[in-house]
Amino acid sequence: MNGETFLAFGDELTKIAFFQTLKNGLTNALKEGWHGTKENPQTWMGKGRQITPGMGRKARMWEDFSSLGGATKALPVGAKSMMMLGTGLMARDAMRAQDPTGQQRSRTERMTGLAGNTVGGLLGSTLAMRAAPKSFVAPMLGGVLGGMVGERVMAAPFRAAREHRLARQQQMQPQYQAPEQGVPA
Repeated sequence: MNGETFLAFGDELTKIAFFQTLKNGLTNALKEGWHGTKENPQTWMGKGRQITPGMGRKARMWEDFSSLGGATKALPVGAKSMMMLGTGLMARDAMRAQDPTGQQRSRTERMTGLAGNTVGGLLGSTLAMRAAPKSFVAPMLGGVLGGMVGERVMAAPFRAAREHRLARQQQMQPQYQAPEQGVPA
């Protein structure tokens, strides 16, 4: 093996190691976004109403409120279910033949944006959990902002192609000029 081949081989091994590290980091971040961390576990709040005989009136009211009147025993409520609910609701519109927003986006662009929104939301939630482990609001804000960024990043190539296609269509349309008044045509 000559020196040039040896350097090329070493460069390829470095690239493989870098992308493997990147893939492992992304996988771990997605797992943390789904399962949570030790400091802030992402659990279902589906324990239902937990009222004991010695509870005061305010504690019973809080238990009724936080368990949605006991409905959380049957309906899981938490970050995972909210993410799945949002993805499920958006998937219905993303799979339609025509873009319901009127922006002339293709179905592929809408589905890719939805995937970016979901993955970005999980990653943003994970980063926010790491930054503020005891906060209740930070993972929600991180998830929303991460979802917005993920959707923009994943749909960017489609958006550029769509804008280029629309610009070409406008250039191809014949320009009609009305004849001036008083000048014979």
